[in-house]
Amino acid sequence: MNIDTKKLSFQLLYISSLMFAVFVATSIAADSLAISIGLIGLIMLILTKQFRFERNDLPPALFSITYFWSSVFSINPIHSLSSFHYIWHFAPYWIVSRIKNNYKTIINVLAIFIIISSIGVYFNAFFCIKPANIFSVAWSSLHFSLPNKACAPEGFSGFPSYIGAIMLVSTFFFGALGFYNKKKLYLLASLCALIATILTQERQDWLGLLVGIISIAFFVKNRKIWLIYLAGIVLVVGLAQTGFVKNRLHYTLHFTKDPDIVIRFAMIKASFDIFNKSSLTRKLTGYGPSFASKIVHDDTVKIYKQLANKYHINPNANIATVIDNYYVNILMSAGLIGLILILSAFFMLLRNNIKAIKYSSGEQKAILIGMSLGLIAFYVASGFDNLLGSAQVSIFLSFMLGINSLVISSCHPEGHESGRRISSPL
Repeated sequence: MNIDTKKLSFQLLYISSLMFAVFVATSIAADSLAISIGLIGLIMLILTKQFRFERNDLPPALFSITYFWSSVFSINPIHSLSSFHYIWHFAPYWIVSRIKNNYKTIINVLAIFIIISSIGVYFNAFFCIKPANIFSVAWSSLHFSLPNKACAPEGFSGFPSYIGAIMLVSTFFFGALGFYNKKKLYLLASLCALIATILTQERQDWLGLLVGIISIAFFVKNRKIWLIYLAGIVLVVGLAQTGFVKNRLHYTLHFTKDPDIVIRFAMIKASFDIFNKSSLTRKLTGYGPSFASKIVHDDTVKIYKQLANKYHINPNANIATVIDNYYVNILMSAGLIGLILILSAFFMLLRNNIKAIKYSSGEQKAILIGMSLGLIAFYVASGFDNLLGSAQVSIFLSFMLGINSLVISSCHPEGHESGRRISSPL
């Protein structure tokens, strides 16, 4: 029996894409299985000479190039290269962007599981129990309580900031789609994601949400846009009266009394101090993806203790071995060259979308606007947390960029430069 290799490769890509839609917001372990299946399809696509590199592939490629660069020039290149994170974390883009059609089904499935994932956040927030532990806890021990930072919800993810970033992008993506086609599933997914973003209590996501909402005016030309801003003002004023939001805002305004914020100041100062003392080579190449935070940690602890004594806060706060600013983290791990590559990728993603929005219409335009707003919000939030340092967040964003690329490719006019292929088949 003859096997149609070309057809099979696209079937594997589609199966993998559906699995991503189910698991990107619910299970990082299952994501790995989806990537494995998708990579087989990609390899078959390359072997049958059906894979072509397109212009809108460049920004996602820069992500992988940056992490590969930092791994090659790492303090321990073999250790860094052997993790294959520069392939694994960004493979979903190449998988999803190569499926031939029916991406709408993938979006529908994603909407359903964003809702399910947000319910996990609600349960975690109000009952202080992770969804994964629900069957190992006696129902009699469940007690409803208002959200608080001591029990910050992480839903099905490993950390509140990870699920918060996923919900942040989903709020705008499904919000734009829902407002366009009035589909209840998308509107519900956006609303659920919005509530989950608030409940995670991650201030960088709240700021990203605010900037994203303000940016709507640059993408939507409608006389009724003021209604969105009015709703946003009402939402902000209402939330500011709730206990957990008021508490978070209080410590943000009085940041010298919040150890979490002071630790971030210490991390950034320690990073720049070490960067300034580094050799020219290290300034250009960085220390490697898994070594930069370790190098910065000891100095962070010293600087934090000094600041803690100055501001009269707990000097023995637990300080994780991370750099909670994606841009500073890239500077330390991949150097100036890596930072330039990442900023270029971020800029090109938005530029490509803005160009495509001009010649798109209908649902495709809504998807591009939603992704553009989600990206802006994500860029802002990344300034206060190393979001793409998380496998779950990078896989999710890579998956969403794959959908974004599919839309750009399917809606461009004949011969438009952003969709034109720039190399021959491999």
